[in-house]
Amino acid sequence: MIKRTRSILMVAPDQTSIRPLTEALIANGHRLLIARDSSHAMSILEFRAVDIVIIDLEAPNGDDRGLLSRARSAIPTPRIVLLGRADLSENEYLRENDLTLFPRPVDVDRLVAYLGTSPQRRSSFSGLVEDVDLLEYFQFIVLGSRKTVLEVTSLVGTRGRIYLADGVALHAELGVLKGEQALYSCLCFKEGTFSHLPWEEPDEVTINKPGEFLLIEAVRRRDEVWSDSGPTDMQD
Repeated sequence: MIKRTRSILMVAPDQTSIRPLTEALIANGHRLLIARDSSHAMSILEFRAVDIVIIDLEAPNGDDRGLLSRARSAIPTPRIVLLGRADLSENEYLRENDLTLFPRPVDVDRLVAYLGTSPQRRSSFSGLVEDVDLLEYFQFIVLGSRKTVLEVTSLVGTRGRIYLADGVALHAELGVLKGEQALYSCLCFKEGTFSHLPWEEPDEVTINKPGEFLLIEAVRRRDEVWSDSGPTDMQD
C-alpha cells in the first residue's frame, strides 16, 4: 500500500472527545484542520482543499447535509467519514451517498488504518512536540486556550515569537515585522524548530484577534509561499 500524507478536515464541537483520534492522525503523518461546526467547515473549504472530511454526528454541527454537498462540490472525490451510533449504518441516506460510518466509541486504530498512514511529512519541526505540522500545532494551542509564548526558528536561523492567550493572538514579532504579518511569516517557515517560553505580557498588543480567524488566512498564505521555489522565510 502506498502511504502518503492526507489533508483531513475534522468537524467536531467537542474537541476533548476527539483528542485521541486527532493525536493519532497527526502522529501518522496527516495534516489536520478542525472546525467547530458545519458553517465553520464550509468557510474553511472556501480556501482549502482537503482529501477527507470527518464529521462527528454525536454533537450538534448545524447543517451537516449542506456541508456534505459543499464538500462534494469543492473536492472532486472526497472521502467522507461519519462518527456516530452503530444503528446509523442502516440509514438509507448513508448508503445512497456512499458515506463511511465509524460507530462510537471510535476504534482509533481501525480508523487510522482505514485512512492510511505516511511516515514522511513535507515539513518537519521539532521541539516540545516532534514531527507536528506547525499550523496544526498552532491550532491546538488556540483550541486549548493556552497562555504561552511560542518561539519559532527557521532552518536558516530566523527567529520569531507569537503571544497567545485564551485562544487569542495578542502579538507577534519577527525581525522588524510585527503583528499579523509577523505571525503569518512565522507560520510559513518550511522547516525549523519551535518551543515554548514562560508566559510574559507582550510589550505591545499588535493583533488581538481569535487564533481560528487568523488560521484560515495563514493556511492560504502558506500554500502560496510553499508553491514558490524561493527561500523558506517570508518577510516581505
